[in-house]
This record gives sequence, C-alpha cells and structure tokens, in this order.
Amino acid sequence: MTSERKVLVYGGSGYTGKLVAESLARRNIPFYFAGRTRARLESALSVVEGRHGGPVNADIVTASISVEELLPLFEKVDVVINVAGPFMQVAWPIVEAALEANCHYLDTTGEQDWTNAIKEKYGQAFADKSLLLCPANSYMWAAGSIAAEVVLETEGVDSLDIVYQIDHGLPSEASTKSFLRMVCNDVSQYYLELNEFKAWPNDQIIQAVVPHRGSTLSAHPWGGACEPIWYKDDDRVRNCKVITAIGEHMITAIVEAIKTFNELAPNLSQPEREELTNQMGDQMDSGEPPKDDLDVQRSVIVCNGQGRQVTTQFVMNLSAPYTWTGEMCAEGARRILDGKLKNTGFQSPARAYGHRELLAVFHQLGFCNLPE
Repeated sequence: MTSERKVLVYGGSGYTGKLVAESLARRNIPFYFAGRTRARLESALSVVEGRHGGPVNADIVTASISVEELLPLFEKVDVVINVAGPFMQVAWPIVEAALEANCHYLDTTGEQDWTNAIKEKYGQAFADKSLLLCPANSYMWAAGSIAAEVVLETEGVDSLDIVYQIDHGLPSEASTKSFLRMVCNDVSQYYLELNEFKAWPNDQIIQAVVPHRGSTLSAHPWGGACEPIWYKDDDRVRNCKVITAIGEHMITAIVEAIKTFNELAPNLSQPEREELTNQMGDQMDSGEPPKDDLDVQRSVIVCNGQGRQVTTQFVMNLSAPYTWTGEMCAEGARRILDGKLKNTGFQSPARAYGHRELLAVFHQLGFCNLPE
C-alpha cells in the first residue's frame, strides 16, 4: 500500500462521507477529504476521528462542483469516491473531471437512471483509458450484484429475482431525496425482461417473500435498482427484477407521498418535479440518523436464480447497510491501489473487484455469510 495520498472523497461532510472516511482510516489509506465548505468538513472529520479513536491521515480541501475547480485536486489522486447527491442533479462535473484527470471513479449512488446515464455517456471513454467507472459502491446496489454473481455460478441460470430486506431502515437526507426523485417519476424505475427495460408502477406495494420470515413483507421497487443496469446486454442474463422491503414504517408513508406527487406532477416541468421531490425530502428529513448497527439494521439479500432446467438461491446476510457502504468504498479503493482491479470501464463492484474476493473480506469483517 502506498503512503502517498492517492484517494479523494468528495462530499465528505455528509452521513455516508463520514463512514467512507472511517473505513479508509481503518485500512490506513491516506485521503483528501473534500467538499464545498471547510467548516463542515472540519466538523465531520472530528466525528470520524472520534469514531476511529485517534487522528486520521486526511487532508481537508475545498472545491465547488465544477470541472475547473475539481481538476487541480483530482490530478493529485488515482481514485475519486463521490458521495455528493442526488447524483443526477449534481454529479456530472465530478465524473467529467475524473475522466479528464485520469482517475478511477467510484460513487455511492442508489439512482438507477444515473447509473445508466453515465454508462451510456462515459463507459467507453473510461474503458479506453483503462479506468474504472463504478457507481453504486453501496448496499444499494452492490450487495445484490455480489449475490447475483454467486447465483450465476450455477450453469444455466439466466433470470434473477432479488429482494433486499432491511429491519429498521434509516435513510439519510441525501438518500431520501435521491430515492424520491426516482420513484416519483412514473417511468423512471425499471426491471429487465427478455433483455428489455420495463417500467414498474411507482405507487404500488408488492408483497415480498423472504425465507427467514413467517409472513410476507411489504416491498417497493425503490427506484428499480442498479442490477438491471449491470445485467442489461450481459449474455448470461435475460431477466432481472429487484424489490426492497425496508420496513412497514416507511413503505406506507412513501407510497402515500408518491400518490400525492402523482396528483401534482402532470402539469409540472421536469425541473419543477425535481424541486417538488426535494421539498418532499426536506419535509421527511428528521436529521442525520445515528450510525447503523449490525444488531439493529439487520438485513438479508435474497437472490433467486432460474434457468430452463435449474433453480437456485443465495441468501446473503449483510447488516448495517450504511456502515457496509463505507467499507465497500474503502475496499474498492484499496484493491485499486494494490493493483487488484479485475475489470475497467463501466462495471458493477462485483465485476470490478471479484464477488468471491469481496465476500471473503466482508465475512472476515463480520458483515456477511459465505455461500455453502
């Protein structure tokens, strides 16, 4: 591992940025802690040091979200981890600057449309430079990609049906706004059917079946997920659906908010729609949640696989989703710096770093089980 500062976290002062910084510090990876406001970054780094139990090898730097201001910072590093969202609204200059500065780009998005948009616009350009373009280094939706790759080890599987189930979900402010921006547009969350995108209805509750519970759970497409994007045009996969059961305390309220949006939205322009979802996010925001806990925010990802002559399933325990998101970003950065990157261009975390390798690391850290 190099002692040089080759990683930059942009948007570090937020909830997820602190977790990413903490996970980098745990791996002894020096990093730049970047954002727009120095005072907020200093306050956030103090929280990180308190959790870490001592000083963190981080250098605070500031820049607005513009290519011109970001470039001088990005030219110093090899890896940019972007945690500033909603991504479709603000993150374009960060990707552009990373490409121009020859940086690998990681982010923590949960936005399906953002993931697809940067794939289409920048995937080949990153591949041409042997750089990684890897969004969603996060519980949603890296965890499902890892589980899916395990299921796809079974010869003949060509269809994936994935359920994320979380107890006591605690979305952050940025996550809430990103999610609302996606689900409140009636054709902006998709599943994959016969290698074609099909739109989910945005205001319906789906009953999910998970193997460790005695009753069905209320679920929602939750923005459609990134797995359908990962596997679009993948020769191994014809169909892919993802739903999320984040808890009855959230599903009902979210669906009611979506129905309200549907009543107001028909006469609004797209910028007005996104302003409305941001306002809804502000109204739902209850402040920064506490750091999640392995024994409270327990979770499983159930991936069912089907083919012409075979069915299989992998149930992956992966609790404390936000904390794991920080670990996923830091582990990705570590593997890039150590020369262990498996694929470049647009990739899921599972394909970029290796799903078996990631499972081994996170099992050792106590986050997940291993396949039988």
